[in-house]
Amino acid sequence: MASEQSFDELKAGIFSALISTTRTAAQISNEDLTFQRSINPEVDRLLDEQNARLLALVRDLTRSATAGTDTIPPPLKNVESVDDGWRGIVDVIDHLLEKADACLDEFTGVIKKLTPAHRQEATVADAKRPLARHEYRNQNILKPQRLFRRVPTNNEASPFKPLLTAKPNAIVPLDESLVTTPQPDGSIQYKHPYEAEIYASRYPELAYAQRTPIPFLPFDATSATWVDTPEGVQAMLQDIKGATEIAVDVEHHDMHTYVGIVSLLQISTRDRDWIVDTLVPWREDLQVLNEVFAEPRIIKVLHGSTSDIVWLQRDLGLYIVGLFDTYHASRLLGYPKHSLAYLLHHHVAYEADKRYQMADWRMRPLPKQMYDYARSDTHFLLYIFDKMRNELLAKTNAASAAGHLVDEVCQLSKTEALQRYERYFYDVKTGMGATGWRNMLLRSPECLDRQQFAILRAVHEWRDKTAREEDESVQQILTNRAIFVIAREMPTEVPQLLSYCQPSHMATKKRVSELLHSIKSAMAEGVNGPEMRDLIVPRGRPDAIDPAPLRSIATNPATKLAAGLSRRSAIVGPVSAAYSAILNASRFWGATVDRDTQHVQNNPSIRKSEPYLALPLPPLTAQVFETKSTDEPSAPTPLTIDPGARVEHKYSKKRKPEEEDVFVLKQSGSKKRKTNEAQEVPELAAINHVGSSEDRAADGDAGQDEVALVEEQGIEGGLTKSQRRQQRKRKLREERQPSNGDEVGKSENGDTEAFDYENPAYSVLHARKGNGGAGAVKRGIDPYSKSLDAPKGMRKMQKEVPGRSMTYKS
Repeated sequence: MASEQSFDELKAGIFSALISTTRTAAQISNEDLTFQRSINPEVDRLLDEQNARLLALVRDLTRSATAGTDTIPPPLKNVESVDDGWRGIVDVIDHLLEKADACLDEFTGVIKKLTPAHRQEATVADAKRPLARHEYRNQNILKPQRLFRRVPTNNEASPFKPLLTAKPNAIVPLDESLVTTPQPDGSIQYKHPYEAEIYASRYPELAYAQRTPIPFLPFDATSATWVDTPEGVQAMLQDIKGATEIAVDVEHHDMHTYVGIVSLLQISTRDRDWIVDTLVPWREDLQVLNEVFAEPRIIKVLHGSTSDIVWLQRDLGLYIVGLFDTYHASRLLGYPKHSLAYLLHHHVAYEADKRYQMADWRMRPLPKQMYDYARSDTHFLLYIFDKMRNELLAKTNAASAAGHLVDEVCQLSKTEALQRYERYFYDVKTGMGATGWRNMLLRSPECLDRQQFAILRAVHEWRDKTAREEDESVQQILTNRAIFVIAREMPTEVPQLLSYCQPSHMATKKRVSELLHSIKSAMAEGVNGPEMRDLIVPRGRPDAIDPAPLRSIATNPATKLAAGLSRRSAIVGPVSAAYSAILNASRFWGATVDRDTQHVQNNPSIRKSEPYLALPLPPLTAQVFETKSTDEPSAPTPLTIDPGARVEHKYSKKRKPEEEDVFVLKQSGSKKRKTNEAQEVPELAAINHVGSSEDRAADGDAGQDEVALVEEQGIEGGLTKSQRRQQRKRKLREERQPSNGDEVGKSENGDTEAFDYENPAYSVLHARKGNGGAGAVKRGIDPYSKSLDAPKGMRKMQKEVPGRSMTYKS
């Protein structure tokens, strides 16, 4: 009860002081301070002293409130800085209120405070509970690289020089190994210091001997040795020197550093495991391990060593001679999967918890789960090496014609060991580099106009510069998706810009004004700036690309920036392939595609919200496929082609000249046309068919009907389709109407026409047609012809079926 009363008294005192201070501040603000300053210099002096005192008090309070937290107090130098840093002050106050709320809940009993015994039980329960996704992925840890002897600056422009200070097991001396040499891409890089030793290395006989696998020690009954002192390194070195094979693995972190950092080094022999802390300030002294790592008589077993080789060279100056990569062995053996987790499951029946693979390995001390995971990567690897070596030898003996599989694995492993650590170069203007904006655009379907493209390049440059200075990953500063959104939306206000930067890093919040200024400047310069296609794709043929600009990027310090590393020497090769992916003219459309994309913006009838083609296709006419012949003279007569002509491929067979077809899709308000035209040709054929044999003989060709003659004459005469139709109608009309004085059934001489026994006789159903003749049939009036056009009635309503028609959940 006493504690509650004391708290109530404290609360009342705090409230009374706050109320008094607020009232006094309100009264002072209502006075005309400017007038008081002008008439009384003493008031001016007192106000300045109180302002300085209050500013100092606020600075001390914010600094004390944010100690040991992620919140950064705003810099308060004068009265104007209070307005500029008001958002930071609000963050500090919110943090204090949240802590006060949690303390009040604990004090009032809403949240029970755990005793030491309960805390230990909770820790055991946390170890047994399922791990939440990304629980150890992103930790708030002070950057350990700031304490290294060689603090990374991330702006080196010179080729990377190996960190070696000595070269154990050397064939070529160290001073002769640290020389530069030109690369296929035109850049100058240092040679691999152990290149000669790797080529000359011979694997020991145990790599080719069929032996019984040596069992591994029980995982739970043994433990690993933590090495974080120079004395521990020397003790470990003496133990592994007597081994014939060792297992090696690396844990890497790349989220809160620009180029990445090796956080752990795991080494195992047949009977012991070590975990080396590689975040110590004297980490470069680990080069003494080259006495074992560069010894060809000791086999170094790794799995998936592509990245590990480069990381060890970059951070620790370690090089491996005598590498055996079980990843390549699994591929040659035809395993369905090639991961280390599958090998552990297949050979050892051990289930590795891969949730810790992307954890933050900078954590110290390591949680037990992460410690066991790091140890399991090398504890079983030598036993797996024995099993896979025996399988490779057995498969080689069964199919000797395929070559020695162990030799093939060893050669592939040598290729991995010959990788060199190189800095790749990011050119701001051209976007070249592994993290440049060129690769980002080539992987994205975005189509940006001039201003948007200028903003994208400016924001990308700002992100890279900020990440170098803060020693953070570029994705932590600003994601690629956020860059595209900012370029597409073109924000001009800070709140709008921050909404597009989610999730936002603290460095982004601090430099949001600088980022907004870069966006506005790029927006103004992009009005007359280059198009996206002009910088991504060079003009001209792919075989005419000049490699000089590519070499200048890697050799000119004024235009290059060190951004990271390349696993391979030929780094510009894929970029050169990307250059030739898009040509100046399409192989299908030729040069008919208009390259100007501004027609979409300049055309007010096209709204930007609607989808549109970045490259508008031309009308598909015969002119698109017109090709120039090489056999023609220098000044050929241009061929006039109707734009509406149908496209004919040049390899198609010869076809008859096509008639000009004029048709109407739909005529509003017009009636349906009669189908007499469709019956004209059959009627004409019937007339020709019922004609006498003498008339057919008089025509000159008994096997050719009159329709073919009319069409041929129409084609030869150059008549249009409508003219030929009128000609057929007129001729048909003349044949139906007999001349004056003639009668139906009479010959030209007036005699009665003889009966034709060859052709069927005319009947009532098949009478000869004529004007008013006996065989003429008049079409009657159909009174029900328009009844089908009447509106249809309402559809029959479906009757309800007894029972439930819908189920509702309460």
